Amino acid sequence: MFLDSKLGKVSINHTDVGSDSVVILGHGYLSNKNSRTGKALSKCLNENGISTITYDLYGHGESEGDIEHLTVSKAVETLLSVYDFAQTRYKKIGLVGSSFTGSISLICASKKHPDVIALKCPVFSSNELWDWRLNESGVAKWKKEGYLKLFSKRWSYDVYEDAMTYNMREIASKIKSPTIVVHGDQDVTVPMSQAENIAFSVKGEKRLVVIKGADHFFKEEKQFSIVVDTMCSWLCDYLS
Repeated sequence: MFLDSKLGKVSINHTDVGSDSVVILGHGYLSNKNSRTGKALSKCLNENGISTITYDLYGHGESEGDIEHLTVSKAVETLLSVYDFAQTRYKKIGLVGSSFTGSISLICASKKHPDVIALKCPVFSSNELWDWRLNESGVAKWKKEGYLKLFSKRWSYDVYEDAMTYNMREIASKIKSPTIVVHGDQDVTVPMSQAENIAFSVKGEKRLVVIKGADHFFKEEKQFSIVVDTMCSWLCDYLS
């Protein structure tokens, strides 16, 4: 089904199991609402009596938008439209962020105050991640040329400028929702420091789970199962 947002249509999968609680699951860059994590975690939650909503980011899957201009602000607007939909139907809401939607979920949480948060290999600060990947000369080149080619896609420089407007430490300090962060210690796509900054910055109950030997994609089935089981258990504890 599709929801209306200020940026166009947002595509979602909504599985209602007759509960008063729901989890909204975000995917990573270049993924979609039918991602491996989204499917596995939704199945686990549904089996435990919790409804789920997975959504396509701006410019991804069946949602409208130009992926070259996928800014943090546009991603947040997408998630807020899904959250508003969920609030009209459920009493309790959980948020799941994966990679890029880690920071998006945190920004949304600072505004909406969900009952629980679970993050998988999350980005904390997009602009700090860009600085780490590109260094100062790379960012300067991006600004001069107006776009960057990465992961087979173009990124407009307005993506970097928009990310700079978010003080993620200040935003995270407003979050009191119970938060779990799961990260692989061999992740070279999003460094462990991003997960550690989240665990340090959010308030309230929190937990950082490090999966030894795991990369950003948790390719080994055993590692992936630990991620899903750990996140599902955390979410169920606060929503069941």
